[in-house]
Amino acid sequence: MQEQAVPLDRRRRVHLGILRNEMRGRSYERYFRWEMGPLPDHVERALRQGESGADDVLRRADVNRLLEPGYLPLETGYARLPDGTAHVAVLTQFPGTTGEMIDWWFNWHGIETERYKLWHPQAHLFSQMRYERTEVRSLTNRLKYVGNTAYVDEYVGPSIFRLAIAFQEPRDFGLDQQSFKGAGVSTAICARVGFSDRPIDSGYLIHLVRETAEGCEMRSRFWVGEAKLRALPGRNPIDRILKTRFVRRMMIPRRLGRDLLVHCSEEMNHLASFLPALFAQETGTASPPA
Repeated sequence: MQEQAVPLDRRRRVHLGILRNEMRGRSYERYFRWEMGPLPDHVERALRQGESGADDVLRRADVNRLLEPGYLPLETGYARLPDGTAHVAVLTQFPGTTGEMIDWWFNWHGIETERYKLWHPQAHLFSQMRYERTEVRSLTNRLKYVGNTAYVDEYVGPSIFRLAIAFQEPRDFGLDQQSFKGAGVSTAICARVGFSDRPIDSGYLIHLVRETAEGCEMRSRFWVGEAKLRALPGRNPIDRILKTRFVRRMMIPRRLGRDLLVHCSEEMNHLASFLPALFAQETGTASPPA
């Protein structure tokens, strides 16, 4: 049977804000907390430092460096590159969490706006998946979101972005999946990011999840500004214009790297505070360690 896309709910266009009583009566209501914790110390240090140098940035062509032991020069920070693009890196600790839980979350939360708001109650506005796969028992949680697209509206800093996040296999990003086990990598969320209200892809993201003694850690990477039109072939004059330094600097506000660093750290640390307990409740598994 051919998979059918779910019609995009245009009611989101008149969404006026975030209501705290939207969770009332839902099984996960108790995990909705409007107030969020402070940013970790290493994130605050990165913000005080300001923009990092281009030499510290992980190039997309070198993503397999994430599979090396230890850490890279830029694990938390942001940079504006000479070609006009921007790069953001964020390190988040997930105590008591496994890669299985992360994969479950990326399937579970996207199908309902209220679930998406658990993640960042002050910034997330709308979420919908292109394909509804939750009832397909033959698919793992991972296969329910890989090859799928999440349409989300969210604040990043003071601006609302309407995004289309197309999840792909790590190998499509050049990652050597055969080396994941040896590197302690339990999963990697990879996506091409674009706009949902215009046919433009604008960047890439990777959330690489590595096992630790306490649970796991997420090493997030964003490459912003590598834009192309979805509807046209790879080589076309408009894409060449979009890739010029002048247009990239016009498209990417100077503050976007800093705002994205804060947003990612806020949502991932907030998620880490409740994901093991939510996973245990919603899947009926044994309670995780305290």
